[in-house]
Amino acid sequence: MRVIVVGAGIAGLSAAHRLAEAGAEVTVLESAPGPGGRMSTLELDTGPMERGAQFLSTGYRLIPELIDAAGLADDVTHVSGRTMVLVDGRTHTFDTGSVPSFLTGGVLRARDVLPALRGAFATRGLAARPTADLGAWLDLDMTEGRVWARKRLGAGVTTRLLDPALQGLLFYDGLSDSAALAGVMAAFSARRAQALTIRGGVGRLTAALAKGAPLRPSKGWGRLDVEYGVRVERVERVERRAEGADGPRAVVHTGQGRRGADAVILATPSRESVALLADPTPAERGVLTVPYSQTLVVGLGLAEPLDPDELDGAYGVLVGTREPSPLAGVAVYSRTGAWTKGEGDVITVMFRTGAVDRLWAAEDAQVVAAAVAALAPLVPGLAGRVTDARVVRWDRALPMVPFGHAAAVARYRSQAAPGSPVLLAGDHMGFPWTDAAAFNGRWAAETIVGAAT
Repeated sequence: MRVIVVGAGIAGLSAAHRLAEAGAEVTVLESAPGPGGRMSTLELDTGPMERGAQFLSTGYRLIPELIDAAGLADDVTHVSGRTMVLVDGRTHTFDTGSVPSFLTGGVLRARDVLPALRGAFATRGLAARPTADLGAWLDLDMTEGRVWARKRLGAGVTTRLLDPALQGLLFYDGLSDSAALAGVMAAFSARRAQALTIRGGVGRLTAALAKGAPLRPSKGWGRLDVEYGVRVERVERVERRAEGADGPRAVVHTGQGRRGADAVILATPSRESVALLADPTPAERGVLTVPYSQTLVVGLGLAEPLDPDELDGAYGVLVGTREPSPLAGVAVYSRTGAWTKGEGDVITVMFRTGAVDRLWAAEDAQVVAAAVAALAPLVPGLAGRVTDARVVRWDRALPMVPFGHAAAVARYRSQAAPGSPVLLAGDHMGFPWTDAAAFNGRWAAETIVGAAT
């Protein structure tokens, strides 16, 4: 079986490995010069900078399997749970592993405690629900996240914790979307999920997957090739005139010519998939209208790590949606277990979706200056300490979760015949984190494998 996967992000690579394990001959086509996309790592003079995903989670299910199979398990390390939240014009710090710190740090007020405890009790059952499969959250699909959260968790948790958490992670007001998103965040909390990273950066996982070799001993391994710098222009289904007729069932048009395959997986964002798919079905159209958040990710390299008391020792900073700051979140490399004594530091600054317009076309130096200026109230004197900097622009940073999208995904997957020559597996098919993207790829691969057996 010949399969072409378009896109060498975590979704495409997850699909490709499952298919190759089943004996398929897989070719992954990627327009960029390297793998990973939003799960890739840059190396600054002072340490690694995550281009997209800043950390992983103990609450994930599929990513740990891939890490273990890639031989990276020994390089997985903790991320400090100490977190700063900026709400109501003030900063508050808590530790994700210490329930009392939410109160002592001022994130929650005394009047918020009882509703928070009731909410934790009421949502404890969510821990058992899938956090990678959007289609499993149909019950919350048509409810607004803010309405659901206020009712279940209380106003304090909603406005002072969940609101900044969603913006800090996703760069937009996630509570205005489907409550499926807020529900999954509650599920992660019920699992007591903690942040993790990989020494050298999370991009090491996608780099390992892109090598094309089996991650574990496999007698039935087919073939996996990844080609970079290939611009895919169009994907077409091919109708066979007779049952069992020879020839490709799908054709991929690239800048270098046509390629035939028995199946094609589109592991690309929705806008790219819309442009590539020549004849979308109604069910496909239903999952290809997802909007995305935008962000500018700025890595600030420091020759010396932040002092322990700077940012009150926090690894991450989460900014509430009502704050005037243009920032969504901040991550500090030296507050992870990957940092070693003698290294410098990397502060990664992420802008919120609504704040990027005026900076989008600016020179990198201007974007860096804006990031430093926005962070200055929290880290005085930062400007004179930056020795290296990088800017990454994400026009389609993360997929949003609009009302009705869970139903659209469930409908598409129920109607996608096992023998379908084209399957969608981009991040628009699920929740906006790496485990969900890997799940999308795995689902498409399993659908193809199931049809061949």
